[in-house]
Amino acid sequence: MRKLPLSLPLLLWLLALLFACSTPPPPSPSPSPTTSTPWPTASSVPTPTPAVEVEFLAFQSNREGNWEVYLGDRLGGPTLNLTNDPAEDRAPAFSADGRYLAFESHRNGNWEIYIIELESGEVRRVTNHPAYDGAPAWSPDGRYLAFESYRDGNLEIYTLDLVTGTLHRLTDDEAGDYAPAWSPDGRWIAFTTWREGNKEIYLMDAQGVKQRNLTQHKGDDEYPAWSPDGGRLAFVSWRDGNGEIYTLDVDRGEVVRLTHNDILDTVPAWSPDGREVVFSSYDKGEPFEVFHEYRGGHFDLAFWDRESGAVKYLQGSKADEMNLSFAPQGVKAPSWAPKVASMATPTPTTSLPKGEPPYHIVPLTNMLEGGPYQLEEGAAASFNALRAEVLARTGWDYLGKLSDAFRPIYMHGRTRYGYFSWHKTGRAIDLRFELLDAQGEQQLELVREDVGSETYWRMYIRCFKQDGSQGEPLKVAPWRYWWQIDPDLDPEGYEQGGRPKPIPPGYYVDFTELAKRFAWERIAAYTTEDYHWKEHTLRTEYWHYQYMEGLLWYEAMSGIYPEEMLREYFTWEKARELGFPDDLPRRKGIPGP
Repeated sequence: MRKLPLSLPLLLWLLALLFACSTPPPPSPSPSPTTSTPWPTASSVPTPTPAVEVEFLAFQSNREGNWEVYLGDRLGGPTLNLTNDPAEDRAPAFSADGRYLAFESHRNGNWEIYIIELESGEVRRVTNHPAYDGAPAWSPDGRYLAFESYRDGNLEIYTLDLVTGTLHRLTDDEAGDYAPAWSPDGRWIAFTTWREGNKEIYLMDAQGVKQRNLTQHKGDDEYPAWSPDGGRLAFVSWRDGNGEIYTLDVDRGEVVRLTHNDILDTVPAWSPDGREVVFSSYDKGEPFEVFHEYRGGHFDLAFWDRESGAVKYLQGSKADEMNLSFAPQGVKAPSWAPKVASMATPTPTTSLPKGEPPYHIVPLTNMLEGGPYQLEEGAAASFNALRAEVLARTGWDYLGKLSDAFRPIYMHGRTRYGYFSWHKTGRAIDLRFELLDAQGEQQLELVREDVGSETYWRMYIRCFKQDGSQGEPLKVAPWRYWWQIDPDLDPEGYEQGGRPKPIPPGYYVDFTELAKRFAWERIAAYTTEDYHWKEHTLRTEYWHYQYMEGLLWYEAMSGIYPEEMLREYFTWEKARELGFPDDLPRRKGIPGP
């Protein structure tokens, strides 16, 4: 572990003290790749004096198609896009004086940390390394940034002196250390580590010494956030079986659970007055089909109130919104940032064309092998765009070969569950079960995610290039399925459907998140009594994605078949004859008796 040298000249410490009192703006330690304008001086930036007290929030959202950093307010004013770049921008963090916002961005070919000056909009790049750098956290005096980095082959915590450009590595462990959070008095940095085999919240001083475990629980604990008074940490924990928000009294060790949901609550932050804890909460989506209860959901911002204990939601769009940072009091909305609207729900089109059925079914071209594959033309266009994006981001043409796509109206599959398959709409694909490199090594990882009573799988693709230009390090544990477990060596793991694996090294792309941007949604694994993923491999369904555009199944079928043909196969009476409950044809959208 590297420490700050004890023999630093007294002059440097006096400089740090002077900087803490005057809080000058941080100069760039290297020439900026985004601007040549000189960094402003302290005297050139006026003190914000808003006429009306407005509470501003910075957060990341993909409402415009990729991750951007936005500024919104609790009074319902317009949302501003602060980053507005084709590349990904995430993890905003306000400086204590509110004049600067640090964030991570992929805009120059790999993940680096940038700082934006709120008054002028000027952007400066402050890290410069081929490896991933992200999750910036300010010291209270504005002189340092703590951040996570993969530059030494695994995730570690570093600090960057914004005055001298000096970099210090604070952690040094074979396991990952990430998500640093600086205490309000500047003495301590809390962070997440999996060095003990599971994720724990650790504490160290600002020089990286005195590292100790604060949570000490067999359930995963991560993403610490300090209360304004420095007495407590909010964090995410799975100790009660689901990702919930807790607080920890740092001195007494007392843990209090704040949220009680059957969905994931994650990445907490405190309001400046300490009254609220804000976090991202997963919205399941509206009720859908009997076998897959919810449509694809998204993360909304939620607020837990300390006095009432109530949770309120700030629903700005149907996109994912995460990593909130409160602006200090006195911050004004910049005039240079473009205003954005909430993401609208797409309006599906189901009008029938002329010609022979199935209408609007087109072949997929230039596939690597297999097929021929066909999809509904809108789904085909989206598939082609997603295929190109996956190739660009991962280096693998993973979608160049499929396991399955369009199925004829009369094909019901090997089980009765295939009778109402989305494959018949031309809006579903089954991905390859494996993606092997030249050495025959699997390049896919699956992560288990439970949403309510249902189990989903998030797919990650290991990038072809492992130089930091593609993807980012994993912070979640992939799943080892029951068929990959020897029942004699691990009977409990085999019986419960598997166990988490150690988090692998390397750079990955979240395929599930990327597919969602192109309107391809995953479905849940089957968990019915007679059809459960813990007993049959084909019921995991991690490979199945659907392009639904808000349609019910029968509406999608009506877009490619005439009504008289649909009535030959799909009515309430036929569903009853096959033993389906009445709730299924209703949710599928089949006209009722």
